[in-house]
Amino acid sequence: MSSVDAVALSRSLIDLDSTTGREKACGRWLSGYLSSLGWHAVEQPVGDGRFNVYATAGASPRVVFSTHFDCVPPFFPSREEDGRIYGRGACDAKGTLVAQIAAAERLRASGERRVGLLFVVGEERGSDGAKTANAAANGSRYLVNGEPTDNRIAAATRGVYRVRLRATGR
Repeated sequence: MSSVDAVALSRSLIDLDSTTGREKACGRWLSGYLSSLGWHAVEQPVGDGRFNVYATAGASPRVVFSTHFDCVPPFFPSREEDGRIYGRGACDAKGTLVAQIAAAERLRASGERRVGLLFVVGEERGSDGAKTANAAANGSRYLVNGEPTDNRIAAATRGVYRVRLRATGR
């Protein structure tokens, strides 16, 4: 197991256009990368050629690190400036994804095999990747979902507010 070069990995992921609906190339790259590190990576079909990436270290995972790899448009590639990485998805959520891979790799290096990684598509529009992952879930004790929250612990769910407006007059 090699240590993760967080900067190179982040830039590689950010430089792949994975705006919602266009995640296929990024998913393929991610699946191949995890396989090259020795993970058992599975591509969970979601539809339209898109898929989640689910990787395990061998044993049934007790803890799964999860986030999404789709981004809102428009796509723009990475750049480094003053020791920071910028680009579409750097914060939400490719940076989180890289941190999760690094944490999982450290766990594997210490001998822990009951860890998994789940990276989903479609979070920015409709959560179809999460729905697919839920339907295919075979159970883990803990799921750590990564989503930027301004460095505060947060528990939340997506909400919808609908209104019907009617106007008359000029």
